Amino acid sequence: MSDERRRRIEDSIAGHLRAAGEPVREAFLYERVQADGLDVAGEDFIAVLLRLEVEGHVHLDPVRDERVPDPPPFEPRFWRIIR
Repeated sequence: MSDERRRRIEDSIAGHLRAAGEPVREAFLYERVQADGLDVAGEDFIAVLLRLEVEGHVHLDPVRDERVPDPPPFEPRFWRIIR
């Protein structure tokens, strides 16, 4: 994935997390980024999220919702913005 494409996905993720003002479920966040016209594979999306977490921009919220299964490769995790 090119740096420019990754940056666009990161900006979309950050924008949606800021707009939500609360943790967002991983699969829902993916759908919102897809709605921005950024066609990204689920595995690549998760890789970008994990990179943002390592860099200190987003955080994996401790809340998990196991009641409703998410389609692979997503897990019932919630993400929030911290920058």
